[in-house]
Amino acid sequence: MTGRSLLGLPLEGFDYESILGQCCEMPVGYVQLPVGIAGPLLLNGCEYMVPMATTEGCLVASANRGCKAVYASGGATAVLLKDGMTRAPVVRFATAERASQLKFFLEDAINFDTLSVVFNKSSRFARLQNIQCSIAGKNLYIRFTCSTGDAMGMNMVSKGVQNVLDFLQNDFPDMDVIGISGNFCSDKKPSAVNWIQGRGKSVVCEAVITEDIVKKVLKTTVPALVELNVLKNLT
Repeated sequence: MTGRSLLGLPLEGFDYESILGQCCEMPVGYVQLPVGIAGPLLLNGCEYMVPMATTEGCLVASANRGCKAVYASGGATAVLLKDGMTRAPVVRFATAERASQLKFFLEDAINFDTLSVVFNKSSRFARLQNIQCSIAGKNLYIRFTCSTGDAMGMNMVSKGVQNVLDFLQNDFPDMDVIGISGNFCSDKKPSAVNWIQGRGKSVVCEAVITEDIVKKVLKTTVPALVELNVLKNLT
């Protein structure tokens, strides 16, 4: 149809049953990427080998050297501080007062258990954590936060939100759903709310690289590294 060839795009040998209806629509083939291994990375006392799919030369080697420096210095520690993916639909009412009524309903602790059951029913992993509302005129922005297991979980959160919106139509039939995402989430763009409250997994990591390892593995000195960081990243 386009006059361009798919010659060279692999087609055979892929398990399409594993992706149809959940990962990719209308597949015409797949792309091969080389996978390299960096590690071992010593993290929280455990060793991890890190697979990296890339076509960027020196990337795996660079990461591997970092793993070596961390390992030789005693390893790194990481703490998961917060884990909650968000989706925030925007709905509209005829009046700001009516929008406020839904805000109070959603933020009332008495209603949270019921809303959680409705939200969680479409996923084995999604679990509603809290609901935060913000009003702009007659528009209500509802920020749902939920845990998503090991997945990034954007789709499961969106499904849960849709469940709640359908449920709310019973008591708020005058609610007009403008969009499943009103950008109070916020997804795929920088935003103040994510910088302040976090979105997804918030983690703190720590590793102390000793002076001898900086010289032996990273081939530099601590003062030179500090000076470069100031001039390159802070000036």
